[in-house]
Amino acid sequence: MKSWLTGPLLGILFLFSACNNQSADKQEPVAILDMEPYTGITDSISKDAQSPALYQRRAELLVQHGELELAYKDYLKIWELAPTEQNAEQLVNILFMTGKSEAALSLLKELLKKYPANEQFQRRLSEALMNTGEINQAIQSFDRMIAEDSANFEAWFEKGLLLLEQKDTTAAIQHLENSYRLQPLLLTALTLANIYSETKNPRTLVLADRIIAKDSAGEMADPYFIKGIYYVNTGNNAKALEFFNTCIRMNWKFQEAYIEKGIIYFDSKNLDEALQQFKLAATVTNTYPEAYYWQGRCYEELGMKEEALANYGRAYSLDRTFKEAVEAATRVERKTK
Repeated sequence: MKSWLTGPLLGILFLFSACNNQSADKQEPVAILDMEPYTGITDSISKDAQSPALYQRRAELLVQHGELELAYKDYLKIWELAPTEQNAEQLVNILFMTGKSEAALSLLKELLKKYPANEQFQRRLSEALMNTGEINQAIQSFDRMIAEDSANFEAWFEKGLLLLEQKDTTAAIQHLENSYRLQPLLLTALTLANIYSETKNPRTLVLADRIIAKDSAGEMADPYFIKGIYYVNTGNNAKALEFFNTCIRMNWKFQEAYIEKGIIYFDSKNLDEALQQFKLAATVTNTYPEAYYWQGRCYEELGMKEEALANYGRAYSLDRTFKEAVEAATRVERKTK
């Protein structure tokens, strides 16, 4: 714990940590592979430990149930027993899913020597370079892919995301637009519309409406949320609220829409309505740190210091990188001295 976390805030943070530790202590190690729905396959593996098909069945079940580390061990075993190109792709995928970027990078470099024409391996190598912080090499890898095939929409898309992370918004937009022109996928459209909204680009509305038009089931709330963000950024709060409300009607669990509504009310000094929206966001997902941070902001404005500290502490306990929550709590602490 940082030395500048003192007084009531320190106590709050220790309280949340203690609760989390108590919860963890109650969990006892369980032999998962000997439980349903894996026990039958595990028994079969004990009788035939050289069967890739058995490990494959169990690995797929483990992924379905979120047991990724155990699935990784099975996919590794499959690769050892049957080192085929298809099994290599599976192993690479699970390495990414479990965050083993260094291992993925090492394996992909070897695989590309054996399968140089595999575009999937080329793309994932670039991702692994990104994940391990080798940004220049990642960019060069994407450039090679695009040079070899200028119609490779995935390479344009992935490089666009990388440029976005590097804060080169203009170049990112160009690459994403190229990707969308080559293959107008929904993911690319949403990514572009979101960037447009943040840069106050009126093309936000055109692209969002295009997405809405293709949503024949009328179930996609994201484009309405993006339009709301565009109107916030261009100063039209009334239109923004309209689209955030539409978003919530379509998906009442869309927690970001409650937060954005709350911020509009907060900025207009309507603290009661703002607090109500932030509480709704916390009700939808009680592990959403932003909901507690903004409740803290409301309570701070209302002069309710203990409530403010409690919510800042909750936000920080849910996200230990939430420096704004720490700064806000420190600010409240100073006011009480």
